[in-house]
Amino acid sequence: MASFDAFERGFAKASLAQDGVGVPFTNLLQLLPNKEWVPFGHEALSVESGAFGTRNPNVQFYLKPSLMPICGSVDLKTHVLYQKDLAFLKKDGQHEVRINKEISSIWTAKELLNFAHARSTEFDLANVVTVLHRIAKSADRWQMKRDARLGKIVAQAVDVLGEDGRTTPRDIAKTQWAIGRLHVQDAPVQEKLNRAIARRMSEFEAQGLSNVIWGLAFAEQDAACAMRLALLEFHQRIGECDPQALSNVAWSIAKSLAAGHEPLLLALSSASIARVKKFDPQGLANLSWSFATLQQHDPVLFARVGETFLSSSSTWEPQHIANFLWSCARCQVESPPLLAGLCAASSCSLDTWTCQGLANLAWSLAKLERAENSLLERIITVLARKIRRCSPQNTVNLAWSFAKLLAATSAVLELLASQTTRTLAEFSPQHCSNLSWAFATMSHMQEPLMMMISRHMLECKEECHAQDIASLLWSCAKLAWQDQALLKHLCASCIVKVESFSAQHMAMCTWALGCLTLPQQELMHSFARQLPRSRGEIGTQGISNLAHGLGKQALRDEDFLDFLSQEASGSFALFTNQEFAMTLWAFAKLHFLSPPLVAGACQECLERRPHLLPQDLVVLSWAFARLDVGWILSAMSAEVQKSIPELGPQDLANVSWAFAAAQAGAWSLLEFFSISLCNREGLKGLFPYLCQSCHQVEDAPMMSSIAQEARRQILELEVQDVSNISWAFAKFGLRDAHFFEVLAERVSALVGCLLPQNLSILCWSFAKLELQKPKLITCIMQECWKHVDQFDSQGVSNLIWSLAVLAYDSPSLCQRLSQRAICLVHEMTAQEMANIAWGLHVLQHGNTLQCFLQHSIGPFSRMAVRDGAAWVDFVNVCLEAQEASGTQWPRPCYVHRSCWTPDPLG
Repeated sequence: MASFDAFERGFAKASLAQDGVGVPFTNLLQLLPNKEWVPFGHEALSVESGAFGTRNPNVQFYLKPSLMPICGSVDLKTHVLYQKDLAFLKKDGQHEVRINKEISSIWTAKELLNFAHARSTEFDLANVVTVLHRIAKSADRWQMKRDARLGKIVAQAVDVLGEDGRTTPRDIAKTQWAIGRLHVQDAPVQEKLNRAIARRMSEFEAQGLSNVIWGLAFAEQDAACAMRLALLEFHQRIGECDPQALSNVAWSIAKSLAAGHEPLLLALSSASIARVKKFDPQGLANLSWSFATLQQHDPVLFARVGETFLSSSSTWEPQHIANFLWSCARCQVESPPLLAGLCAASSCSLDTWTCQGLANLAWSLAKLERAENSLLERIITVLARKIRRCSPQNTVNLAWSFAKLLAATSAVLELLASQTTRTLAEFSPQHCSNLSWAFATMSHMQEPLMMMISRHMLECKEECHAQDIASLLWSCAKLAWQDQALLKHLCASCIVKVESFSAQHMAMCTWALGCLTLPQQELMHSFARQLPRSRGEIGTQGISNLAHGLGKQALRDEDFLDFLSQEASGSFALFTNQEFAMTLWAFAKLHFLSPPLVAGACQECLERRPHLLPQDLVVLSWAFARLDVGWILSAMSAEVQKSIPELGPQDLANVSWAFAAAQAGAWSLLEFFSISLCNREGLKGLFPYLCQSCHQVEDAPMMSSIAQEARRQILELEVQDVSNISWAFAKFGLRDAHFFEVLAERVSALVGCLLPQNLSILCWSFAKLELQKPKLITCIMQECWKHVDQFDSQGVSNLIWSLAVLAYDSPSLCQRLSQRAICLVHEMTAQEMANIAWGLHVLQHGNTLQCFLQHSIGPFSRMAVRDGAAWVDFVNVCLEAQEASGTQWPRPCYVHRSCWTPDPLG
């Protein structure tokens, strides 16, 4: 071997010949690829001799042992700091040492596997552990993961470790660490290693023990017992650990989601807080991530980590910032200075962030409900450049986050939709449901995307969980997406998985199917059977959504409604105004009159009257009218009147209808009294309303205000609105000339859109109020000609009665309506038959009347109560028709002839 002096003279001579100036030999060292040089010589050296540029005549050469040529033992000396390297050099006469030196000179996993495959028969314990360790540290390790030779090396290493002769705890720790880093899953091999770890557990150093735990975290259930023992041992020696060991163990517990280690986590927290300034950013990020993943809310630990971050944020890499911010979001850390610092640090380096980092950043802001507009705009700008690199999980998280923050503009959603179409084949049902939820939340309908998601969901072989089904149905409802094949598939999946549905899932599905007007009786029965196990857990929003969904589906499932009634009756005070109103609306829609429910609702309504919004008042008015407790509307009329200027056209119509239809039913009053007697204090303020007369609730000033507001919004009134408002005024007998002038014009404009029911109600309303509008009535009757065969019995009755009252004679229309009436005679009430007979009689259509009477006298005699106005009217018409035609009618009509008095309707 050439001496250092000769080498130095040769280098100096060469540099002098080239540049004309002698160059120090230390420059040569700085040109070499590895500068971690060890100084060697024949005499003891000081540690300073290792620094480049320091001249020491005792230094013979600077080299790293791995670069030394393989040769026999040499007599070399160095500082004690380098004793390990020197020992390595001195042993290179041994075969296994020379092999280790060869292994140490190979850097790629592929070359290491090739070397091991060729030379494995020569390996001893140190060789096999070293080669496995270096493969685990190589940059290309993932490319060789499926190479069968890797499994052989792992098996060989573990087999050698089973021989206790030369095995050290350090070898075991390095092997377990390498297996974990390579994500090798081999249960028999891991079991052998577990036994080796258990045998030597007390011999591990603290650092080695942390490496063992880190490796075991990747073995999952195959190493659960070994992990438990290692964690217990680590807990005993936590005071000996450096920061890296602490963060690695915390990370390992989080990775394996090991339960029952709260005492160890507390000890980790205390030890970490004491040494927090010695952690590097990665250690702090991993530590906070671990506690957040394990849902260990440790305010003191997060505060100390936050302080360290704020004092050294410039040294934190983007991934560390993203992990720490994610942890703060998961634990809902409320520290404005810290969150502001994290957002500022994120913004400074955002261009270098990965797609996953961007997704985590957006998710954290959404979870913390921090709409940092400038930062969100920067995320969008960077995302536009990197969108093609987003994984399905990144895409979904970004969509969810922007939707949660209500910051998802159309441009952002279109950008995410474009990436989804490229990667949809990789989407799981959860990805599809979360993405749909985001688009639905922002009410952004992307039809091509929804078509692709529907098709993908129908073809997807992965299991669809309750949360996915509920979210997809909710999204379809919000976007009004009526893909029948998808909806049928989701409903069928609901029935199959119904036992896994929580109350919230059932509420979401029921609400969605209601909004889609998709009745699913079998599914609702299934939910009804499952709901009792969720008693007390549904919550007010769940009750409201379940009731609303049933109401919209028009499904009157007694068991379902009875359960909801019991849940709602005792918790009305906890409902929001909207939840309270919509729940009552649903029960009213289905006409489910549960006395405790109605009584509780009445009392709750009276208590929260001053706090109800206009929309709530409208819905409640309609609901109470449908539930036959109209007396409570008197208590609400003052609040309703105040809110009229804020009501829309449909609201005005519904309020009008409610107050007109409301009846102070004796049944409701008695029921309320019987249920509420136990609460006498609560009844004191109700007597003015409970003592209302059992007649229609009428509030002329309020109706006048409605007329005034309806005139202002007359062009916005739709078909059903004009029908309901006109009926309400007619029911009250209120003739507002100015209002009906403009209403008539609006009806004329809408006449082509009027349904048969609307036509009959409008005609009846104008007749009831004796409002002569010949032009309007002509238009209505012309429209009636087109729909004669669609009128129900009540519609036919109303039209003929109205024609008579308005003296509008149309023989041909009357004949057509009479023929329709004969077809429906067995469906008619006594009142309807009497109205038709009276109308034809007044209009003097004798032949048409005779024909109708022939078909109606029998049904009338069998069904009618033999007293009242309907009986008197019908029989009087029969008598006069008999006298005019000489026809002899059947005897049943003359039973109560002494009571007959002419009393025509109207």
